[in-house]
Amino acid sequence: MDASVFHILKKHWGYDSFRHPQDAIIESVLQGNDVLALMPTGGGKSITFQVPALVNEGICLVVSPLIALISDQVENLKNRGIRAISLAGSMVQDDLERLLNNAVLGDYKFLYLSPERLQQETVRYFIKLMKINLIAIDEAHCVSHWGKDFRPAYLECKWLKENFSQVPILALTASATPNVQQDILQQLGIPKAEIIATSLKRPNIAYITHKTDNKWLQLERVLKKNTGTSIVYIRSRNGTVRMAEYLQDIGISATFFHGGLSSEEKNKKLSMWLMDDVQVMVATNAFGMGIDKPDVRTVIHWEIPPTLEDYFQEAGRAGRDGQKSLALLLFNDLDIETTKKQFISNLVTSEDLKLLYVKLNSYFLIAYGEGVGITRSFQLADFCKKYNLQIQKTYNGLQLLDRLSVISLSQNFQKKATIFFVASNYEIIQYLQHKQMFKDIVFYLLRNYPGIHTQAISVRIEKIANKIHKDTENIRQQLSVLQEDGIITYQDDTSDIEITFNMPREDNRTIAFVAKNIKEYNQTKINLQKSVFEYIINNGECKSVQLLRYFGEKDTATCGICSVCKTQNNQKSIDYKQVEEQIIKILHQGSRNLNDLLLLLPFEEKEIQKVLFSMLDMNKIRFNDYNQYALRQ
Repeated sequence: MDASVFHILKKHWGYDSFRHPQDAIIESVLQGNDVLALMPTGGGKSITFQVPALVNEGICLVVSPLIALISDQVENLKNRGIRAISLAGSMVQDDLERLLNNAVLGDYKFLYLSPERLQQETVRYFIKLMKINLIAIDEAHCVSHWGKDFRPAYLECKWLKENFSQVPILALTASATPNVQQDILQQLGIPKAEIIATSLKRPNIAYITHKTDNKWLQLERVLKKNTGTSIVYIRSRNGTVRMAEYLQDIGISATFFHGGLSSEEKNKKLSMWLMDDVQVMVATNAFGMGIDKPDVRTVIHWEIPPTLEDYFQEAGRAGRDGQKSLALLLFNDLDIETTKKQFISNLVTSEDLKLLYVKLNSYFLIAYGEGVGITRSFQLADFCKKYNLQIQKTYNGLQLLDRLSVISLSQNFQKKATIFFVASNYEIIQYLQHKQMFKDIVFYLLRNYPGIHTQAISVRIEKIANKIHKDTENIRQQLSVLQEDGIITYQDDTSDIEITFNMPREDNRTIAFVAKNIKEYNQTKINLQKSVFEYIINNGECKSVQLLRYFGEKDTATCGICSVCKTQNNQKSIDYKQVEEQIIKILHQGSRNLNDLLLLLPFEEKEIQKVLFSMLDMNKIRFNDYNQYALRQ
């Protein structure tokens, strides 16, 4: 590989060499080849397109569906002295054209955009004027009808190959089944692309599926025996709070993380966990993107995950330093039954989507034929209460509308201000003559929010602060004074959902347009969920082998450390006399109940119970008046 490649790597990232298979991917791209790269999360995917893009003259186009990840990558590039730009989020036409024109003139090395942006004629017009040296398609599994996150807007990425046939395309994903891999190549128009993949095998991770009637006790056992950094994944936001409080009550330091927290709260809790101030992060799946803590020793799934892709990615956050780690999935018969029922009841049909879409437009007073580009924030619980909708199914519907590009969905907690100018223009001018310190904020609001004189407008405090170079607290103070002086009405509003309407309101016609994709999407979800249940109940084959085969790796050796391998090994080597000796040693110190013994003994629950039953039969131990195990005198 040319020396300039390593010079760029050293200059901007401080590394002397690449990780495998980064070097193979970069070399192939620099040779002008189309490439499908499969690399696990945390494997350094971004470097594989960022380095070659810096080697060659021109700009790299990066398509990604994850707005938060786009923002992180653009910010990271800027911090490294590399000029990058993002078209993510809502943007007025003038700003859009200005940024695109700057990209055309060569001011930037990277242009990040969503697949929905790529559908816009204005964006396509400017892209055709650019000197593009590389096209990177991140989260490429989204283009596949068989992938877990199919997004029809990704199908438009084929336009890039049709218009830039000589520019190499690098499609990236963390994992994809063989069917999904081939579908990616066809949908992107790169059927002859080189497929470069690193093995997904993680020999240091013990994949454990543990069936138990007492999940809380097992959780306590695992976290007290494995005291290193841990993550517990749970689905509901309230559940993260309750579990973190429970762990603290039993002496395990913990905090929680979910999408309903403010950025400030998220950063605070993340810092506590990264700095090892707490052992456990209890989180929804909102936690993980961009998190690369190498010494996570334990990842626990409290509930059955929706797909093996989700499970494998989240479990893979354990042991990135190569040290022995644990990925534990706790379940019982009720979990399986409940998950199946909830899964079916929460599948979103075309009729469900039609109703949700109409209610969204009614809620925000969107007129028929209008709505394109309008962004609105709201509390999901309030919306569901108003229309008597079930929260989880409504949320699933919003996600589906997002995937189908009818709307763009953001799940981040936000605090916005609603502002309405009640003073006339003459009164405002008179006011500012005496209080010039408010000129910047007043003029900014009047210039950028037409109609703020006739209706209350939602504005983002952080955006205003950034534009007029003041801190957010100062902005809030100024708005409060302006309200006290009778110039505006001002109210802070909180929201946990933000949507942007991507299509004009046409009610049934809008949903009918994407109805075919809804059926395919639901069938794919059913198949993916079925694979999860098959993995959980298959206790006759190594868990690692099962996972790797699902992702297309065959002829892999058993891991020797998963729940299946351990059971098979223990059947041959378990020393029940040793278990009995340790039980006797503990009971010499005093009577104990079953939970105490399970926490204190380093053996599996069924092994301990088997020995206890044997000791009871042989009159070596007894139950006392408090239903505790005690030694016979």
